[in-house]
Amino acid sequence: MATVLGSLACNAGGKHAYFRVLRAFYRWACQEELLVNNPMVNMKAPKVPAPLRHAVALDAIPVLLAACENLREKLIVSLLADTGLRLSELASLREGNIDLTVGSIAVWGKGAKQRTVCFGPSTKVLLEKYLDAYRPTDGLLGLKPNGVARVLTRLESLTGIRCNAHSFRRTFATESVRNGMNLFHIQSLLGHSSLTMTRIYAEQVNSEDAIKAYKVVVR
Repeated sequence: MATVLGSLACNAGGKHAYFRVLRAFYRWACQEELLVNNPMVNMKAPKVPAPLRHAVALDAIPVLLAACENLREKLIVSLLADTGLRLSELASLREGNIDLTVGSIAVWGKGAKQRTVCFGPSTKVLLEKYLDAYRPTDGLLGLKPNGVARVLTRLESLTGIRCNAHSFRRTFATESVRNGMNLFHIQSLLGHSSLTMTRIYAEQVNSEDAIKAYKVVVR
């Protein structure tokens, strides 16, 4: 059986799916007394490599900003990188959600939960220029989620840099960890209900980062 699964012309995930189906079938056949012995009882499931979750490299962000056609596109890139907002959250922002003095944004996330995110000086400059130039009335950006997604798709085509809202969220989470932010604080900023999800987003932190962050215990 293992040999047959191994010879299938599909990736590891496909082989694992076949394995689960066969395991369920033979378990059922034994329960119904159609078979005496389950041929898969001691068989191990095919190993499936962990999926690669893409993040936007820090040095790619200036390239994306340079490829933007206008202030609104620059603001989209800067806000996503600086705040880790979800696509729907970014599209639903209104001018009244923004506090330029403090450098914060009130966000309504999943489950109608409100949280506050922060932004840095570069995003603040873009926000001030954008609000002065456009005076938005129908939402901050005047775009629905699919409109924001189209902007990112165009930038990806122009630059060859893979970018979407989720990849910016992973960048935000990873760089926040590298900068020494508490994981619970990152969870709050991203609006995750579970710390497990935050860990997945920050999974690109590696042993080299850990060595840099290491502090002597015995003095």
